[in-house]
Amino acid sequence: ILSMDDDAYVAREYATLDRLAMRRLDRTGWLRFDDLDEEQTLLASLAVVHPRRVLDVGCGGGRLPSLYGAPEVVCVDRSPAAIQAATRRGLDARLADARELPFPDASFDAVTCNHTLYHVDDREQAVSEIVRVLRPGGRFAGIYNARGHLRELWRRVAPDRLRAQGGSRELFDAGSGLPILERHFARVERLFRGGSVLWLERGDLQAYLDAYLEMFGPMEAPDGPYPFVATRAKCVFVADAP
Repeated sequence: ILSMDDDAYVAREYATLDRLAMRRLDRTGWLRFDDLDEEQTLLASLAVVHPRRVLDVGCGGGRLPSLYGAPEVVCVDRSPAAIQAATRRGLDARLADARELPFPDASFDAVTCNHTLYHVDDREQAVSEIVRVLRPGGRFAGIYNARGHLRELWRRVAPDRLRAQGGSRELFDAGSGLPILERHFARVERLFRGGSVLWLERGDLQAYLDAYLEMFGPMEAPDGPYPFVATRAKCVFVADAP
């Protein structure tokens, strides 16, 4: 398993957004939610503070920040392919690194950073930068995996992956990310969201696993039984700047 915060790996993996798109569970499977899903939760956490200017760090193709209900949304990513995709959505998207955000202090009312900080080798610096560009009392929100996400799948196809969850290889998740955020923010809340994903056929699940080829190497979907069901375990961090 490669280190997900290695700059060379990140450059290769996100030279195109094809594998990123296929890692969205709803591309290959059917989702069930216990209540509000993690994206609805994140959007609600922003809406309640009525931000006028929002920054999304690690925007990918820009699908989620395109839903933010703010007068101004700015996106950054270090993948040129991501910037091109987000720009095509009509977003103000700029090439930048989370460790050195090209904005003045206190520039934004809210900052989001979803499934990104585990790709940054110096997470303390990235979080420090997020706090720096937030106005005093500004809001941070970000979606990350919780311990045991897709455990039934990883137990069958990649036991090392299951053991790594919540440990050093995951780098930034619901457990390991909490103390980092608490060192920088005045208040941090974790909102856990769950449910399941169901893959109807082996070919569907194989397409999902193939999206992790660069990250974990080749993996074979289980022979059965199908439909194959796995638990979803997600977390939305909501934090307020000092």
